[in-house]
Amino acid sequence: MKNTLVFWLLIMAMTACAENSSSLVILQNQAPEDGCQASNSVSDNFVSHGTLDIGAANFGLTTQYYAWLVVSNNLKSTIESNGIELNAVEMKSAQIDLRLGAAGAGLEDFTSYVDYTFVTISPGETRSLQVNVIPPNLAGRLSIAPGQFIEAVAKIQLVGERGGSDIKTNSINLPITICNGCLALDIGSCATATFPDTVYLGHTCNKSQDTPIHCCLDSSAGGGEAYRCPAVQSTPTE
Repeated sequence: MKNTLVFWLLIMAMTACAENSSSLVILQNQAPEDGCQASNSVSDNFVSHGTLDIGAANFGLTTQYYAWLVVSNNLKSTIESNGIELNAVEMKSAQIDLRLGAAGAGLEDFTSYVDYTFVTISPGETRSLQVNVIPPNLAGRLSIAPGQFIEAVAKIQLVGERGGSDIKTNSINLPITICNGCLALDIGSCATATFPDTVYLGHTCNKSQDTPIHCCLDSSAGGGEAYRCPAVQSTPTE
């Protein structure tokens, strides 16, 4: 009976200390290194201010915005003291609240939502989580004229579970510039255009965010006109 009481007192004590947001901390928004995979460790390759080009949809690209958040579990391991690990955190969701300015006119009912995710973070470890900050069904409704830039802010807080109770990270405010035509760049026909010395390849995971991409029109693609992004030079046909 005494051992059982001690065990539950330990659980309650651990739960109480987990209420402090410094126990689970978002450290930064990491840029992915290859494809959609980002490092689990803090590095110099981070994004402090994002860019989303809704004009990328004109080239057949999906418009959305991702973040890769590096999260640190600062709780102490209970392995040595108790024989079992009580402080591993199972991350389960991200609460996102957007301020879209003029780009979100009439969309107030669609700017607060949850994106679900999953990863387990052991005490003393850091892990990166991919979060769909602006999903396609919202990005497609944004109203921005060609050449226009609007500043938005995404407030993000991650939620995990530890010992049956929720534990939350600190909240971060991620600024995102939303534009129409600033990243996806049309260079003309894939067969006849003068290609730049350096063809922009775009973001490694999502072609509508953060990094410029060149697109060209391929009149023979799939039996009809289609854009190639990134642009690939083709040989003119008779």
